[in-house]
Amino acid sequence: MKKYSILLACLALLGSAREGFAQNEADVLRYSRTDFGGTARTLGLSGASVALGGDAGTLTSNPAGLGLFRRSEVTVSAGLNFNNTTGNVYGSSASDNRNNMNIPQLGIVISRRKADDEEGDWRSGAFGIGFTRVNNFNQRQAYQGTHPEGGLKFAEYADQLANLYGVSNTSDYFYIEDLAFATGLIDYDAAGQFYYAPDYSFTPDNNDDPISRVRVATPFSERIVTSGSQNQWDFSYGASFRDKFFIGGSLGLTNVRFKRTRTYSEVGPTTAQNSQSALEDLTLRDDLLTEGSGVMLKVGAIFRPSDVLRLGVSVQTPTWYTLTDRYSSSLTVNFKPGTFDDAYATTLPGEYEYSMTTPFRASGGAAVFLGKNGFITADVEYVDYSNGRLSADDESFNTANNAAKNTYQSALNYRLGAEGRFNIFRVRGGFGYYGDPFKDSDVDQSKTFLTGGLGIKQTNYFIDAALVYSKYKSLYSPYTNLEAGQTNSIYTDAVTPLVESDHKNTNFVVTVGWNF
Repeated sequence: MKKYSILLACLALLGSAREGFAQNEADVLRYSRTDFGGTARTLGLSGASVALGGDAGTLTSNPAGLGLFRRSEVTVSAGLNFNNTTGNVYGSSASDNRNNMNIPQLGIVISRRKADDEEGDWRSGAFGIGFTRVNNFNQRQAYQGTHPEGGLKFAEYADQLANLYGVSNTSDYFYIEDLAFATGLIDYDAAGQFYYAPDYSFTPDNNDDPISRVRVATPFSERIVTSGSQNQWDFSYGASFRDKFFIGGSLGLTNVRFKRTRTYSEVGPTTAQNSQSALEDLTLRDDLLTEGSGVMLKVGAIFRPSDVLRLGVSVQTPTWYTLTDRYSSSLTVNFKPGTFDDAYATTLPGEYEYSMTTPFRASGGAAVFLGKNGFITADVEYVDYSNGRLSADDESFNTANNAAKNTYQSALNYRLGAEGRFNIFRVRGGFGYYGDPFKDSDVDQSKTFLTGGLGIKQTNYFIDAALVYSKYKSLYSPYTNLEAGQTNSIYTDAVTPLVESDHKNTNFVVTVGWNF
């Protein structure tokens, strides 16, 4: 299972409890793997708009598309998002869902075009400002199962960490091992100079040997609630040269707000063979809030050799982020009546500022027009997720950056869309496939999209609606056991649970636009 220890939630339970583990390669992937956004027209085409132009959705895909505007335009979009996640571990499954309303897109394009009888090779130019939601973090995820090897896995984990790092000598708690020591989950052997999980956490195999354990099946569960979004403001300009060649560039400002609450629970052993155990259950709550902003540049071009064909290309620089994490953890331990007093401890709130660079992107596309009957459009996008990087003044992040390089790979994202025109009515459909960013995984973690849309186009206004359905799989470990030899703990051979989750998302968006 070691190859999974650096997947979506490496060292998950310590994700916000120890500064050295708070930021890892999972953060790089989270903010690098964005979805296509834009107007309902663009969404109905699965985001395939690199060669299309003439729509506010082009602000995020290819700024050269602004050169195809003949009139100025204002667009406003509203959306409903429905998310469902099913987690599977050790043959058990649990599902949860979260729905939300949002404003996924706003845009204004100011176009100036020369009259047909006015001379000059540069025929038109347009300046656009657009707001686009490129990531929606609103999600609830749950799973539950019974660990086949048993033993209190969190107690084992805290035992390992205490031996590796030690615990605080004050009542100010900073790390999870501090919480485990404060609530009695682990104790210290002064003679042997090591930490261990006391007998009430396990079944003693030999009363004369408190370190020897018999593992029994242990129920555990976790609920993960996330919220927030990743949004992008684009300030773009595009121009038309002889209505054949269109170029454009944009400055993108991105803001991030990601909030996550993880509540992990384990039930103490209750089998007949473990009647001596005094532990009833424990609950670890982990809170993380990440906020920040980033900047990037994008340039693009579209070539129209004929009225039938358009070819487009777009290149986006890496996005340079400055992010701040705020985090805290708390641990509640309940003992069986008549044994020990229940215990609760919490870490001091922590805060850490760092930088992140997400990968460079390059896109190409083509659109074929079928006269006045509509068009077919297709895009392909290249992104190398292994190039994402973390940095800070006081931290090298060598481990996390090497993990990103060794775990992730380059991927191709494909988008295909078509529009049929019937007088003032528009009918759209599309398909998208986003490649798996992981090098070595037994589970395919690519994303697929199915989209559809309808629209009405009038002289001075238009209304579009789109439905986007997407699905993908992910892997998650609630904790990662240390490798044998890192500590003198006897638990380094414990199996790490691996949760496989199925994600399904449905997004409904309506866009209203006005031409002037």
